[in-house]
Amino acid sequence: MRYWDDMRSKYGFNDGGAVLDGAEVYRAVYIRSVNKLAEQLHSSVRATAYDRAGVHNWCLILFYNVHDLTGLSPDELTTSLDLSAGEVLEADEMMDEAIRQAYLLDLDSFVEISVDLSDDFSDFVAALYPVNEGDPLVAVVNGQPQHIYPNGRVRLVREAKAIGGTVLAVGSEYVVTWIDHHPSLVGLAVQPGDPIIAITSPDALMVVEIPAEIRAASENRYPIPPFRLCDVNGEFLIEYGEFFAWDIVQTVMERAVRELGKPVQIINGYDNTITPTNSGEESE
Repeated sequence: MRYWDDMRSKYGFNDGGAVLDGAEVYRAVYIRSVNKLAEQLHSSVRATAYDRAGVHNWCLILFYNVHDLTGLSPDELTTSLDLSAGEVLEADEMMDEAIRQAYLLDLDSFVEISVDLSDDFSDFVAALYPVNEGDPLVAVVNGQPQHIYPNGRVRLVREAKAIGGTVLAVGSEYVVTWIDHHPSLVGLAVQPGDPIIAITSPDALMVVEIPAEIRAASENRYPIPPFRLCDVNGEFLIEYGEFFAWDIVQTVMERAVRELGKPVQIINGYDNTITPTNSGEESE
C-alpha cells in the first residue's frame, strides 16, 4: 500500500501538490481490503473515503465507529462520505492489525491505470522548435508572424485579464517584461521597470516595436512587422504610416511609387530592407 500513509494525512502527497492520477482507485482498493480484514478481526472501526475541500491533500482515509456506518455497503465506504454526525476516530488495535496484514498483500498490483495520448500532441510537436538564448517568441497574429522580445512593445488585439482580474482593453499597449517559449506566455507591464500586470498568450498581441538593441544587431530581412516605407536614401516616409500586414504594405508601396515617382523600400520591424524598390525583388 504505497500511498496509504499519504492518504492518512492532509499533508500527504506533498501537501496535496502531487496527488497521483487514479488516487481514488487506489484508495477504494485499500478501504475494501482493510475493512474486510478488520471485520473478520472484530475491529470496532472502519475506514472510509473522504475528499477534503480547500488546500492541502484532498484524498483522505478516515476511521469511524462501525455503528456510525450502519446501513452503508462496503462500496459506499469507498466514496467520499459526509459523516458530520459521527466522530472521526483513530484505528483500534484490531484495525492496526488489519492494516499491517494488508501491507503484505501487494494491493497496488490490482490497480490498472490507462494512459492515453492527448489529441493535442500532434499539433504540439508540429509547432515545437529548439530555443536559444535571445530567440524571440514567435506567434502568428491575424495571419502575420510576430517576433516578441523582452523590452519590446506590443498592442492587444483581443481583451486580456490582468493579474488582479481587471480587463485590459483591445488596442492598449504594453512593455514585454519576459517571454516563455514552452508554454508560450508573455508578461506585460505598463512601462519599463514596472511590475507585471498581466500574463497572456502571444496570439493576443501585435508587436509594435522590436527593442532597439535587437534591431541594431539584426540582419533579418524577412517580412516581420511592423512595416514602414522609406526612400533609397533611408529616409522614412512617415506620411504613409506604419503597417502590420504584408499584403497591405505592398499595396501602399506601389501607391507611394506612383505618387512620388521614385523607388520606395519596405522596412521590416528590425529596420532592415525587405524590398529595395517597387520591383518586388528581394534584397541580397
